[in-house]
Amino acid sequence: MEEGAYRVAEVLSIGELIQRYRHNRDMTLSQLAQLTGIHKGTISKIENGDVKRPEYMTIRPLTDTLQIPLETLVELHINVDKRADTLLFILQDVIQHSGSADLVKKIGRKFLESPSDDSHTLVERLYDFADSMENKEIKLALYQVIVDYSRDHGIMPFLARGLFQVYLIERDDFSRLRDVYESGKHIVQYAQFLTKEDRITLYYKLGIHAFNLFLYRQSINLCLNVLQEAGREDLYYVNALGILCNSYFYLEDYERSKYFLSLYMQHDDPDVKVNTVLMSALIGAKKGNSNLAITELRIFLETCSQDAALHAINQLMPLYLQKDRLDEARQLIDYPIFPESISTTNPNTISQFAEYYYHRAAYFVAVGELNKGVSEYLEGAYHFSRVNDTVQEKECINQIVCIHLQQNVTMSMSTLEKLKTYYERSAAKENKLEGFM
Repeated sequence: MEEGAYRVAEVLSIGELIQRYRHNRDMTLSQLAQLTGIHKGTISKIENGDVKRPEYMTIRPLTDTLQIPLETLVELHINVDKRADTLLFILQDVIQHSGSADLVKKIGRKFLESPSDDSHTLVERLYDFADSMENKEIKLALYQVIVDYSRDHGIMPFLARGLFQVYLIERDDFSRLRDVYESGKHIVQYAQFLTKEDRITLYYKLGIHAFNLFLYRQSINLCLNVLQEAGREDLYYVNALGILCNSYFYLEDYERSKYFLSLYMQHDDPDVKVNTVLMSALIGAKKGNSNLAITELRIFLETCSQDAALHAINQLMPLYLQKDRLDEARQLIDYPIFPESISTTNPNTISQFAEYYYHRAAYFVAVGELNKGVSEYLEGAYHFSRVNDTVQEKECINQIVCIHLQQNVTMSMSTLEKLKTYYERSAAKENKLEGFM
């Protein structure tokens, strides 16, 4: 039999496992004892089964020397040693040696089944252990074990806390924005079991998540919960006001949007001041004051940051194009935007990039530069796809087709090549994002 080919099902005990690997290496007990520093009599007793439950710390050097797969050893050991402290030590060892998430889950389940302590205490210990981990994949695996166990045993506080932590990790995968939100929103029914701080965080995170998915009614309901629970100086309270202002705006309820903007702008924060200018201009334009909005945004662009400039350009460009002010629109095209200097750690910023390219495309089409327009629409489509906004992604592609039909122009080889490159790039993105968490 080849080295490393032994499976747990083929081995009756840890002793047999060690003996088989030793024999496979043509190694004597004395040689193994010399290499590991463990007395050969101890090794012999382990191999012969005289020691039914050898200490993990004792056999670990043996498995390293004999190159026994860690997973093979662990799966055998956790079936004979059910002590919570030992299982937690094994869990640490596996994580330190880059063990798989599946193996981590197996050990976590065994830990929760340990007779060493009551269920609630064990769940709390595993939760604290998971919380101390830095590796997101490992944290997610352990929280999922906690969720399953707590649900089966009716331990509601840790069911709620586990679900909450799973959501916080999974929401960072922008390729699954909608799926994660749909599963995450059900945590609200367990919100009473969370601490007040976690409850506020949950409502806020779900609220902005819903906003990024254009689910404005749901976003409003969640952010109103934030206002009920959080103090006025809490940053989540302040940001929730901003989301409420934006949500009502996109629902075309401009009076309520203006009301929440008036509450929002009372807070003294640099981000509040920036967002107030942007939202005031948006509301003003919708209420017929587009020239004033243009003036405010142009002044704002002279001193604002790159992040804020992206938002301002996305508001200004449609206003210029609607009024056929193409010379001024050209100035926006030339405005220096440096993508590398703008953080894309949240989906809203990525969506803003997508809109930026979409509006640039509309300008180039308006001035007859069709090839540039196609390139910008495809760049916009790509960024929309990054946040799983398939509706807007398809709209970008649809614009390319419609332009050719409206202008009665045959697609050039250059355009077809760009489309081909786009789909290849999009496919590569999907492969890269698969299993991201």
